[in-house]
Amino acid sequence: MMTPPAPLRVFPLSRLRREGDRPCGPAKPVQRDDWVSDTRSGNGAGKLLWPCMALVLVAGCSGRDMGNEWFPLREGDEQTLAVAYRMDEPREPEQWTMRVQAPATFQDQPVAIRHHSAGVSYYLKVDDQGIRRVATRTDIDEQPTADAEPVWVLKAPYQVGTEWTTVTVPYLLQRKNEHPRELKYTHKAQMTWRIESLDDTVKLADGTEHKPCLRVVGQARLNLYTDPVNGFSDVPLISREWYCRGEGLVKFEREEKVPAGFMTGGVLSAERQR
Repeated sequence: MMTPPAPLRVFPLSRLRREGDRPCGPAKPVQRDDWVSDTRSGNGAGKLLWPCMALVLVAGCSGRDMGNEWFPLREGDEQTLAVAYRMDEPREPEQWTMRVQAPATFQDQPVAIRHHSAGVSYYLKVDDQGIRRVATRTDIDEQPTADAEPVWVLKAPYQVGTEWTTVTVPYLLQRKNEHPRELKYTHKAQMTWRIESLDDTVKLADGTEHKPCLRVVGQARLNLYTDPVNGFSDVPLISREWYCRGEGLVKFEREEKVPAGFMTGGVLSAERQR
């Protein structure tokens, strides 16, 4: 399995949960016959149990949330993404699972930790400036490794036109006849991100619709020698991400298309499955 693009920055594919309409799944109603007889009449101790039970249900669903409305990071939340590829060379679909672990302290700052099934944990700091990755740790490492510079996932203010930049690498581009085939080991590019919408509606493969969603688009270019006819070409790297209010990241796409010649590319798409 390829190392996940970060969301490709957090998965990253930082968010993300929705089981029913509640953040941790729908609460099943309690049958009234299970309560003391006074409950039926609204008298006595049974009358007091209802508000108390409501508090218990809320507490049971609510782990500590280190995120915000566009990117919840509640301890224990888990998400499975269905990942599909449309490539010049066929690639099998995959499933990625992300789980929010217990909060931690990194460099004297509270952080959320999001673990990816590929074996990578992302350390995320959330404040009024936005959400940024500050460190990563693989499953075989004892300690996290700090990022040289914070890697922004979402930057405030959350409004159309907000922009930021991150360093990215090509995740889908490959050489046909050279090794290493993957360009991610040898090339980097500066990607500019922009919030383009605050009210998108996202329809997933299961038919569910999610709104309002914040749409973020990242664009970068790599100047590559693609073939003898075109010579050097500016190959676009395009990321699209949808963050829905109260849910987080529900869908993303990465597009890396290249003219036919010495290289192959394609499109990766992922959306929340459950």
